Amino acid sequence: MGNVAGSAVEERREAAVLPGYERQGGATPVVYPPGLRERAAEARDVLAAGSAALSEILGVEPPELEALLVADADWGRAPRENERPYPPGLPYFTRATRPPALVLPETLSSVFRPRTAATGALVLWHELAHAFLLREPLPRTPAWLRELLPQALSAAVARRTGLPLEKHLEKIEREPGFTARSFGGRADADGQMAFQNLLLALGDAAVEEFGEGFLRALAHALWEETDVVGEERAQAMLADSLGQGGREWLASRPEF
Repeated sequence: MGNVAGSAVEERREAAVLPGYERQGGATPVVYPPGLRERAAEARDVLAAGSAALSEILGVEPPELEALLVADADWGRAPRENERPYPPGLPYFTRATRPPALVLPETLSSVFRPRTAATGALVLWHELAHAFLLREPLPRTPAWLRELLPQALSAAVARRTGLPLEKHLEKIEREPGFTARSFGGRADADGQMAFQNLLLALGDAAVEEFGEGFLRALAHALWEETDVVGEERAQAMLADSLGQGGREWLASRPEF
């Protein structure tokens, strides 16, 4: 019986390692093709900084996790839950391996805009935040709440590490009348990016106004929630986590 279980575990672990790939140890080990050794080291350092910050902000230990940096030519063979590969250049978190993995592309999709000195790290921290949050079952929530928390966490990590987030936010193109709650969830890549940028700006503004404490409060409230979180409940959870003046502040924000 033990051998059968062990074999299954071994099969899942091998799925994370593509032929010829090597491994760098660290807080979040990185598996990578030999030609991307320097990129792997950069990703390892960015993830280490993010993991330490997120652990402190959320008050939890980092999840068991690896990163898999995939060469463009190997993208179709990267581990995933579904049969069809994810769109090229879009990082994602998967439990198809043991331990779970952040799958990172060699070439980041051009959909990620604006392209600044902060873009790469923000993308990594966003996916890392998802991995932290999915350590416990999460209830179904409106799309804006599900994505706001990782974006706000990314902004908080950027502030802690001195990443030039303000310059990044200045380059975001704002669409009049487009709000987090008006986004329907089904959109093309440009629409999805506009939605994520809106949430990044809102999350950063919330961290500046209320501090990091609301991030821990909101995450723990979601981990403790057992029912589906509807629109009204989602707004109340966010406002309560912000604390005094939270509801009024949200009502004043054009992004919301």
